[in-house]
Amino acid sequence: MADETISSRDIILDKIRQSKPRLMPLPDVPLFPYPGDLIEGFTNHLLGFDGKCQQFDSRAAAIDWLNAQLDRSKVIFSSVPEYQGTISLADLKDPHDAHNVEICIGEGVLGVAETGSVWVNNATLGLAAAALLSTDLYLLLPKEELKDGLHEAYASLNIRSHQYGSFYTGPSATADIEAIHVTGAQGEISLTVLLYGS
Repeated sequence: MADETISSRDIILDKIRQSKPRLMPLPDVPLFPYPGDLIEGFTNHLLGFDGKCQQFDSRAAAIDWLNAQLDRSKVIFSSVPEYQGTISLADLKDPHDAHNVEICIGEGVLGVAETGSVWVNNATLGLAAAALLSTDLYLLLPKEELKDGLHEAYASLNIRSHQYGSFYTGPSATADIEAIHVTGAQGEISLTVLLYGS
């Protein structure tokens, strides 16, 4: 007769523990260099995903371009210290209120030439919901932070250091319905990366 003090749960868990496979070392993954110019590769891949790219010699020039281009009558949220939005983080105490944001300006941590992607996190965006719910998203990115490929990008990131982190590759889009490509299906209609530096 089986010992009634041992539960079925304990029996199952004990069998799982006994059947665990032997731990094997993970293989070394080589970092393949991007075959070409990083800036050109990044820009071309970003454009391929309906994104836009503007290049500047300096961060100040990128900020000047924003000042000249953006319509201050719109609801603008900015996490960039040099550019003051028309709405602040204090005005967005509830992330649901971010649906009012028309333009969001944030910072990219790094870019990937292989895919045209930009890594962002909650610190560089200020409020992730503002980036996800805005109509137009602008991300500042230093040219020196361009990486060859995703392997190199992940190797340089500490993804546990922030509550939110994601690669953005162009604006929101889908082609699920009848294979028709629709940009801005679930989020921003445009994503513009402001690449700056020499």
